[in-house]
Amino acid sequence: MISVSSFSVRSHKLASASAESSLNAAKAAATFLAAFHTHFVALVDPFLLIHLPAMLRHLLLALLALASVQAEEPVLPPEAKPLLPDVAFKPTQPKPEEGSITQTETGFRLESLGKLEKSYNLAVSRAFTQAVAKDQVCLAVIKARTVQTDKADGKGRITVAMQNTKDYKSTPLWKNWVVGKDWDTTFFSFTAAHGVPDGAGIAKINVGETKQVIEIADFQIYAFPVGFDIFKAPQMKKTYEGRELDAPWRAAAEERIAKHRQGQLTVRVVDADGKPIEGAKVKLAMKRHLFGFGSAVDVQMLSGLGSKLTQADQTKYVNTVDELFSRIVPENGLRVGNIDAEPNPEKPWEAASRRRNGVAVQWTLQWAQDRKMTSRGHYLAWCYLEPWATEEVKKGGPAGLLARYDRHFKHVLPFCAPYVDEWDALNHPVPFVEADALYNVVGPDVYPELYAKIRPQTDKLLFVNEDTFNPDRTAGFEKHVKHMIAKGQTPDGCGFQSHFSDYAIPDITHEWDNWQTFGKLVKHLTVTEYDLQTLDDQLHADHLRDMLTMAFSHPQMTGFVIWGFWETRHWKPTAAMFKADWTERPAVKVWRDLVKTKWWTNADLSTDAEGKAPLSAYYGWFDITIEHAGKTKTFEVKHATNGGRPTLKLE
Repeated sequence: MISVSSFSVRSHKLASASAESSLNAAKAAATFLAAFHTHFVALVDPFLLIHLPAMLRHLLLALLALASVQAEEPVLPPEAKPLLPDVAFKPTQPKPEEGSITQTETGFRLESLGKLEKSYNLAVSRAFTQAVAKDQVCLAVIKARTVQTDKADGKGRITVAMQNTKDYKSTPLWKNWVVGKDWDTTFFSFTAAHGVPDGAGIAKINVGETKQVIEIADFQIYAFPVGFDIFKAPQMKKTYEGRELDAPWRAAAEERIAKHRQGQLTVRVVDADGKPIEGAKVKLAMKRHLFGFGSAVDVQMLSGLGSKLTQADQTKYVNTVDELFSRIVPENGLRVGNIDAEPNPEKPWEAASRRRNGVAVQWTLQWAQDRKMTSRGHYLAWCYLEPWATEEVKKGGPAGLLARYDRHFKHVLPFCAPYVDEWDALNHPVPFVEADALYNVVGPDVYPELYAKIRPQTDKLLFVNEDTFNPDRTAGFEKHVKHMIAKGQTPDGCGFQSHFSDYAIPDITHEWDNWQTFGKLVKHLTVTEYDLQTLDDQLHADHLRDMLTMAFSHPQMTGFVIWGFWETRHWKPTAAMFKADWTERPAVKVWRDLVKTKWWTNADLSTDAEGKAPLSAYYGWFDITIEHAGKTKTFEVKHATNGGRPTLKLE
């Protein structure tokens, strides 16, 4: 078994060993490719021969990336201290129908017979005594390999957990991870979501995620001093297919953007008598996209009502939303119970809190509307039991839960009617715990029945919202949407939450394929909660660039919403575009370069003899300033369809 100390010793040798290993791998790859070119190029079809250099380049890059990842181990800064003792793993005692755990020369072999209802029934663990503070930066390091799996990519699925044995609900870490076919050391940094008191810590690797056999040689967690900057922690080099600047999908995406996201805008200028004015200066300044380039926002921070931000941070927060986005989502503001609930005599402060939140939500929605921003509502119904829903079921059974949802619909839909144009009507139809799914608690047709209740109460677009980060969830999502359609309740659209982590980023064209699948079922699509957890700034920026481009190019997409932008107020801080001190990560420049520059229309024109000034413009809101014969006037114009022809009168 690899000890804690051996992890540490190897880490200090990484720089030279990794470089030498990568160099050797590169030489081997180059030798192989050269031989391939020499012996087989004469047999290649002439058309393929023209493209062979690019193919070789892509293959070489892939081989070099693979060699780099296989050789990688963390370079530990001196502040890192091992948290787990150098003792043998403690295995669980799974039931025969769940799988088995056997000891090997290198560690433990865990065989899972399928996806277990409780994946932690098949696990190995180490207890630790040192306390961990909330938000303390840590590093998990795992040496393992996948022997067998039912997954097509040949990689095993595990859950890495750090828990507080005195309060299992306050879990510092619960993270999905993948294990390759070969023995490899992989690692990731994280901040503890909750603290762990002295003597109460345990770290686990759970394997009951699918049918598979995984061998684990070692597992260590390092703790950094409180206040350590997570962006200085070790990080693995990751990438994804389709990231290359000459990737084939890019040209097609650019063509779709040109076709679907802009159209002819002909400004016609006339005098007080309606006669055309020739030679008038026409200045177009775009002010907001119609496409929903947006973010989830904290209504207290944006409104300043109940927020504990400094004035400087609050001003920066407001200005950032105003500058970058054309759509907002009140992140938690519209959830069940946040603005509507029966008074609880035992907790009178809750009603006051809801009233304050309601004011902050309405202020935020009005603020956005005044600035020509659109708003999404999140959510109307959560499709598995949250804590409040569990309590409702305990008090009144399934009927009590449905009655609570009815009260929520009747309150929140009229409240938001003047502002919200899209709703996540059904959120998370695919449960993480099957027993908590509404279709198991209420009945198999609960989703179409809920949708049928909501539909008559609003004319806004109603989406079913789910994450598709693995094939199982995607298949489950498709199954539930098709079930709704079969029951006569076709959703207006499908929302893709799009939460990613750098441990396994899908091929960028895989996202397109998912969208195409659901686009055949519903009219509208939207990216609802995008983020990517990574410390790699360039990966963070490149993936945002590619997801934005692909989404903006899809004709059925109504928007692309990120789930927060500032590290201080983000559910996954390493996914934020702005650090806590408002330092901009490269992703901010990507957003500005695309949303506010490349896909943006400003122009200076002159009218012809018919008083017309035509151009192709992205759809959005414009300030159009007309100047002629000493007279100047500015008009606000919405360019929404191809062939827009506003007539502007300069009196």
